[in-house]
Amino acid sequence: MASVAACSTGQPGTSVPSEAPAPTNSANGGSGLAQLDACQVFDAQATSQLGLEGAGEVKNFAGGRGCDWDTAGGGIRVVLYDSTSLEKQNLSDGQVESTTFAGREAKIQREALGAGDCSLLFAVGDSSSVSLDATSNDMNTDASCQLAQQAGELVVAKLPKN
Repeated sequence: MASVAACSTGQPGTSVPSEAPAPTNSANGGSGLAQLDACQVFDAQATSQLGLEGAGEVKNFAGGRGCDWDTAGGGIRVVLYDSTSLEKQNLSDGQVESTTFAGREAKIQREALGAGDCSLLFAVGDSSSVSLDATSNDMNTDASCQLAQQAGELVVAKLPKN
């Protein structure tokens, strides 16, 4: 489908936890997510596959460590929430649907900020989650959701095996 838009402030899925995150430790689900660097989740092959431009720009959010990349027609953001469960993500805007992704509890948030943005959020252990946010310059929300899911598959492959 169509390409995605450049990430900007106000990117979808900049989910702010609905309450303060708890400290990360093995009692919080032991997801191993804290071992990952958001700007290093994609190897050279994945970077090429997703059409990412550059090394990514660090963007941190309340309770999450993120990284933004531009693509030819848009952008993508990965945010790792070490101590914010999927249930505690603020998904009050846009159209939200519950689903399963790679065998994990997940949510898809469409058009939280308008046409062309889509976020895929999925659980990682009991108290951690990941958000993959894509935007499309041509306001094609379906293409953004497809890119977020494609990126999500690559991130899941990098998660530590529990």
